[in-house]
Amino acid sequence: MGALRLVRSVSRSVLFVALLAAAVVDYRIRRPKWGAGGAVWIHGWCRRIVGVLGFRCEVEGRIPVGGAVVSNHLSYLDILLYSSVQPFVMVAKTEVRGWPLLGWLTAQAGTVYVERGGGPKTYRGVNAAMAEAYRSGLPVLFFPEGTTTDGAGVLPFRRGLFHSVLDNEVSLRTATVRYSLDSHRANGEATVGEDVCWWGEMGFTSHLFGLLGLRGLSAQIRFGEEVVERADRFVLSETAQARVATMYEELGEPVSVVVGEQSRTEALEAVLN
Repeated sequence: MGALRLVRSVSRSVLFVALLAAAVVDYRIRRPKWGAGGAVWIHGWCRRIVGVLGFRCEVEGRIPVGGAVVSNHLSYLDILLYSSVQPFVMVAKTEVRGWPLLGWLTAQAGTVYVERGGGPKTYRGVNAAMAEAYRSGLPVLFFPEGTTTDGAGVLPFRRGLFHSVLDNEVSLRTATVRYSLDSHRANGEATVGEDVCWWGEMGFTSHLFGLLGLRGLSAQIRFGEEVVERADRFVLSETAQARVATMYEELGEPVSVVVGEQSRTEALEAVLN
């Protein structure tokens, strides 16, 4: 890591921790209701964090206001960015709950925690938690790949959580996130696959420290339309995966950015400010 990137990492790490600590104090004062109230509250803090840390986020498509939303999964950063765009009830692996500060904050937002490989013994509890999340009135976002990847493509979707979509008769939308680094900014040998995406056996703290030192980090988020092919969980999951994979490839090409009726500039201001 170069000297300038190291300085940025240190300064932004201090700022990031300060923002998280301020969020904890704010929570103690405001006491938002667990669940939907917490998701709306954390949405405001995610917008502040994204703006202060200088991450650029472009959003395309009609932003969901309810039902279920499925996305590819590249990094812990996905949760921060999606939450900065719209209040979501998130579905995350149980390990997230143990992350310093971040785990506590996600818990206050009514996050549904799923044990990877938990098997049939966990189904009843997960389905009940998902049903409650849908009743919150907010969109429920989950990542059916079941893990984060290096961004080389979109993995097959695990079908488990699609049961809850069908059982609760909620709509399903697709979404895609993709990251890029400005080639004109000095980031040394950093790449999106190794320094932005977080996967495999990468350590959380060391990866976050390096990420905060990057310059010119951008994210593109695209929201797709409702998936109507839903004869069963197999059809629903496979159709959703194909759409997410197609959108992910399309985000490799230049796109015009539209959020509802907003212009590109207005959309960016809405996300970052």
